[in-house]
Amino acid sequence: MPQYVEHPSRTGRWRDGAFELLPEAETATDTVWISLPPDPDGESVWEGLLASTPQPDLAVIAAVPVFAYDLNLGDEVEVVASAEGPLVAVRPLHDAGRFTFRVLFPEAHDPEDRSWIALQQDLEPFGCWFDVYSHQLVAVSAEPEVAQAVADFLADEQRAGRWVYETGRSVLPGPPR
Repeated sequence: MPQYVEHPSRTGRWRDGAFELLPEAETATDTVWISLPPDPDGESVWEGLLASTPQPDLAVIAAVPVFAYDLNLGDEVEVVASAEGPLVAVRPLHDAGRFTFRVLFPEAHDPEDRSWIALQQDLEPFGCWFDVYSHQLVAVSAEPEVAQAVADFLADEQRAGRWVYETGRSVLPGPPR
């Protein structure tokens, strides 16, 4: 049975003492499904990302991917309607240049744990956007000019035992197409 994972929240960030929603996430109404590697049993896995569709075959990602690699907030993808109707990403068209990081709070067993809020507050000076998948797993989007500083901060805090993190990019962005 295929597995479908969709984000429970809209992309936002901590700014000036409050949460701010990403304007594109506020207005986006479509979900684009991204094929992920199969699960250990060989079943299909799909991540549903909030997006806008300025053209029938084009979607702009308005979420921070939690599971998909080499796809980032603001990237443009070619889409087609699946046989069942939902939009499916076919291929990337434009890399917006942002960097995605995933942060796992392995010690956050209590659903009331709000470590992800402290992370947003810590990264406020960098202007990062967040997609909170759960109280244990958060995706972070950083602009290219601050991505290395964000990675350094996340690595320092990982060494301190605060969390575990990874990058969502396996290749660096190239020139715009």
